[in-house]
Amino acid sequence: MNVIDRYKFEENGSEIRIMPNYNFLSALIWWLVLGIIALPVIIYYFMDKMSGDQFKITLILWAIYMIYFLFDLFFRIPVKYIFDKSEKCIYRKLIISKKLMTFDEMTYFINDERGGYYYSIGKKRNQFVKNYRISNYFSGSKKSNEREDDYIKEILCPILIAVGIPFNESEQ
Repeated sequence: MNVIDRYKFEENGSEIRIMPNYNFLSALIWWLVLGIIALPVIIYYFMDKMSGDQFKITLILWAIYMIYFLFDLFFRIPVKYIFDKSEKCIYRKLIISKKLMTFDEMTYFINDERGGYYYSIGKKRNQFVKNYRISNYFSGSKKSNEREDDYIKEILCPILIAVGIPFNESEQ
């Protein structure tokens, strides 16, 4: 899967659309299928081998597992960021569109977290209070560096050109 497909990047004359979490969709569906297959296995195999309380705890853990992945499927994966060139605004769209900021207010930065880093956007005045992740995590490995270079060339640069922010190579 190339970087354009991984982020479901779309650019037309008036706007740029990006879905930062889209590449997790296939892995998430596999985990959901595994969870659905696990239920009959849990019921058939473990129902007789566990006490009633242990079986209830196992089902509760399975339910939490499924709720977590369903939440991701419906509320994290479909999030789109829309960079509207005509209105010079940035929107976040899940079910309805919400205006996040104008192009003049936007800044981008690299967020270091848990041994990895990712690119974020935010308002210049409170970028560390409220920010929005627009890339996947990068780890610094050789493969990750290649993915980051593709991301910068194919996704980040067109966004920054549309917004009017110069790309600072020294931040890498």
